[in-house]
Amino acid sequence: MPLSASSAMAWIRPVVRMVIGLYYSKVEVSNRERIPSRGPILLVANHANSLIDPVLIGIATARPVGFFAKAPLFEVPVFGQALRALGMLPAHRGMDDPSQVKRNVATLASGARLLVRGAAVGIFPEGKSHDSLKLALIRSGPARIAMQAVRDGARELKVIPIGINYERKERFRSAVWVRVGTPIEAASFLAQYGSEERQALRALTTEIERRIKDVAIHLTEENWEPFLGFLEIVFPPPAAGNSDPIASLRHRKAVADAINHFLARDKPRAETVAADLRQHFAGLAEFGLDMHAPVIRLRGTMLFASLVGKVILLALGFIPALLATLHHLAPFLVVRGIGRRVQMPGRTTISQVRLGLGLPIYAAWYGVVAWWMGRQISPWLATIWVLVMPWAGVFSLNYWRLARDTSRAWRQEIRMLFREGELEKLRRTQIELGERLQSMAEEYQSTERGKTANVVKTLSG
Repeated sequence: MPLSASSAMAWIRPVVRMVIGLYYSKVEVSNRERIPSRGPILLVANHANSLIDPVLIGIATARPVGFFAKAPLFEVPVFGQALRALGMLPAHRGMDDPSQVKRNVATLASGARLLVRGAAVGIFPEGKSHDSLKLALIRSGPARIAMQAVRDGARELKVIPIGINYERKERFRSAVWVRVGTPIEAASFLAQYGSEERQALRALTTEIERRIKDVAIHLTEENWEPFLGFLEIVFPPPAAGNSDPIASLRHRKAVADAINHFLARDKPRAETVAADLRQHFAGLAEFGLDMHAPVIRLRGTMLFASLVGKVILLALGFIPALLATLHHLAPFLVVRGIGRRVQMPGRTTISQVRLGLGLPIYAAWYGVVAWWMGRQISPWLATIWVLVMPWAGVFSLNYWRLARDTSRAWRQEIRMLFREGELEKLRRTQIELGERLQSMAEEYQSTERGKTANVVKTLSG
């Protein structure tokens, strides 16, 4: 008997949640209560991480969700059957096969029928996953599904925007912030525009785009993306955010919104700052430095204490990090080698490839090591070793990242040791840029406070 979508999700959901929890150290869902537990809903989200994105939306909801996925995936043996068992729908995209685009009309209609029956349907309006923080062109598919579902009887349909925000989507043990936006009442657009269906379609598509931008970390101009890291350094998260595992993501969203604010309202000023930032980055690169370099951000005793302190930490952690590295070296090299051959260009499939390959390969390796240690040494030692090594592996990853950063910091310090004049000039430039940006940030915050005050005044009557 074929497995229904609801029964498949009942046992797959906890497994998938555990797997995602292994890769990402924190998955935070904000405003989960905005997703109704019953009734028709159309979930629309930005698309940054291929097959990981629908999994995260599934985690955010308390009900089965039928997603649209590109049609070629359904032709993959076993995997395609699994997609159908989970209630997923094939989307025939022109970029995959131009001759099959007409079939997409029938696919959209099937999504509308699910909504009429009170189901939850998920779709990514950008059409494909990508690495840019700029939201790609929003397609009209979600609005078409919503309009048809409302016409066919789903008058209570809500279109729910979701922003999926990754700290570093390809990095193991990084954080994810899934943010649920304010639902859109789809029927109100048909009521507002009456027989002008095309206008209703355009208006709903525009509103979907606006709502996704509200909850996703989005830049209206992607050439500002290289500057985002510098702005996060200049404006660190509040001290209280240190206990918040996604404080950096909340802060990144605020910084991105501030950039968009000035690009929209004072673009010449924003472009002048961008030109000065590019010039500063070029000056840093001339000496092999970057905006994160401790030699730029610190000086004197603080710089020396930071560098020496990291060396001491590395010395203390060397033996456990070495043991964990040797234990995981073989499966690591296998996964990395195969992964580079099968993953798509860019960063959109790195995490799913590492998960898909890593879970079985690492599990098999742990089994072999446990069997060998149990026979050759001691079953008790084998058990302890297998239980400790996953945590030791995470420690070793962080250890080698720290070792890399510390080594680079020492090289930069030595390189600039006899270039105090050039170094001081770079430091002053970074401080001056920070002060200019701080002034812009205060201006933006004042504007936002004014908006909030106006809303409160309006609501209070």
